[in-house]
Amino acid sequence: MKVLSSGFRRLAAAIILALSAGGCSTVIKSERAVVDKGGEADRAALRAAAANVADAPWPKPTSSSLAERLAGAEPEGDKLSRDDAVAAYVETLSETPDAENRLMADADRHILAARALNEVAKAACESAAPQMADVALLEDAIADLRETRAIYVASLKEIDGDKLNIELVKRSFDDVIKTLGDVADDLANNAVKKNSRNLAGPQTLAGSI
Repeated sequence: MKVLSSGFRRLAAAIILALSAGGCSTVIKSERAVVDKGGEADRAALRAAAANVADAPWPKPTSSSLAERLAGAEPEGDKLSRDDAVAAYVETLSETPDAENRLMADADRHILAARALNEVAKAACESAAPQMADVALLEDAIADLRETRAIYVASLKEIDGDKLNIELVKRSFDDVIKTLGDVADDLANNAVKKNSRNLAGPQTLAGSI
C-alpha cells in the first residue's frame, strides 16, 4: 500500500466536506441527483463484493468494522477476539479428513473474493459519482483482509501446517491487500476531483468570457 495513503484519504474526505459546506445551486443539485442515481449500481456492486470478502468460515471478531458496516448495526452479545475465531475455526477443521487442504481452499476463496472486489473497486473509480463512503468501505475491507490473513496463518500453525503453505498465504494476502490499497487511493483522488467539479457547476460560454 502506498505510504501515508490512509492519511491522504482522510484529507480527501475533509476537502469534500469543506467544499460541500459552501452550498449548491438548484442546477447543481439536479445534476447531482442524476449522477447519484447512476452511481447506485456501482455502490451496490461494491457492497456485494465487500460482503463476499467479509464472509468467513469462523465467527467474526468484534473488531471487524467491515462486518459492522455491512450489517448497519453495532455487534451484539459477548466480544469475540481473534484467538476465539482461530479456536472456533480449528475446531471446524478438525472435523474434516484433511484439515490443511480445507484451510487452503478456504483461503483461496478469500483471495478470489478480494480480487473480485478489486475489479469492482477499479470500476467504481471511473464512476460518475465516487464517494468517500466507498473509500471507507474499501478501507474496512482491507482491515478485514489483514485480520483474515492473521487468522489463516495462526490456524495453519495450530494444525502444524506446512511452512510453505504459511508463506503462500502470507504472500497472497499481502499482494491483494497492497493492490486494494492502491485502488482505494485512486478512488479517493477521483472522489475529490469529481466532487470538486460538481460543486463548481457547469461551464458556460458567458461564464468563460
